[in-house]
Amino acid sequence: MKSVNELTEVLPALVVFVQVVDKGSFSSAGRELAMPPSSVSRMIDRLEKRLNLLLFTRTTRSLVITEAGQSIYQQALTVISATHSLFSHADSYSDQPTGLLRITAPNTLGKILLTPFLPDFLRNYPEINIDLNLSDQVVNIMQGAYDLALRVTDAPPDNMVARALIPIDYVLVCAKAYGERLPDLPIHLHQHNVFFPNDAQFSGAWRFWQHDTVESVQLTPRLVINTSDAMIDAILQSVGIGLLPTFIANDYLLKGLLQRVLPDWRIENPKPMTAYAITLPSRLLPMKTRVFIDDFMAWLSSKKDVVPTVVPLA
Repeated sequence: MKSVNELTEVLPALVVFVQVVDKGSFSSAGRELAMPPSSVSRMIDRLEKRLNLLLFTRTTRSLVITEAGQSIYQQALTVISATHSLFSHADSYSDQPTGLLRITAPNTLGKILLTPFLPDFLRNYPEINIDLNLSDQVVNIMQGAYDLALRVTDAPPDNMVARALIPIDYVLVCAKAYGERLPDLPIHLHQHNVFFPNDAQFSGAWRFWQHDTVESVQLTPRLVINTSDAMIDAILQSVGIGLLPTFIANDYLLKGLLQRVLPDWRIENPKPMTAYAITLPSRLLPMKTRVFIDDFMAWLSSKKDVVPTVVPLA
């Protein structure tokens, strides 16, 4: 049985160790933890001495985890997960939602859906503080110490709890000031500049539905764009027609900045996805996380009455 002093020294070092493994360097881990690289290096040195193990092989150019380090890393993740469960258990006894709520979400999803929701939430829960990280890099919330992740996927992780928020569908739009005559049929899209998302699922033929009628159109993109923000900027220049997720397009449609193209047709989504709220697999969800998810889902539900509808499949 290790002494309390030894445990007090080892537990913080394990958190630093996990960050070094995840980030791949002392400097990157230091930036994540707001620590100088020298402090990170010293903590790893002390951890290696305390465990009597070599966790990394180090050169001037590389940092490689050892076999023993891999084993300790898995054990450290278990310790961190247990710590999250401990906090969740403690928070579940509180009648007043309080504390810091750490959230990670994709850039566009966060800007379009989360940031309009947050002001009222902060007013309603003055004891909750939000740390929001917007990044298109998929983050492991267990390793990153996040309470909640918003994620767009067709297969939420099996080892987490996933609550479906909204389906992700797509719509063709152009600027309200677009000067060309809009197409009446999908085949007429050949006469226009069409902007594609940089996504392999849209690189083949596009299928359009109108009741029992199906048309397939093979298009050549004039412009391929890898972010929705850049796609919106390009569309608003009035030189082409672009494909956007409906949750992004709807706000611009309501403001009169964009208009639907082929509004009586629905483009088939080759790979249907859903936006999920992802949390750790704990039976006792902290109240701060619980009220955030409940209020956010209620807010999304209330917005369904004011966003433009999409023509359903026959």
